[in-house]
Amino acid sequence: MDINQQKEQFSITYLRAISAVAGYSLYRPEVDNDSVDLGIVTRGGDVLV
Repeated sequence: MDINQQKEQFSITYLRAISAVAGYSLYRPEVDNDSVDLGIVTRGGDVLV
């Protein structure tokens, strides 16, 4: 794994930890039409982008 892949994995893991502490969840869209790598979802299902 090169350094850029390591940075990407670290940043995703960091965001997962921060969102979990705040009570949110992350999701990764299947198709990336809008250059969105991750989304944040509340417990009620509302999407925060």
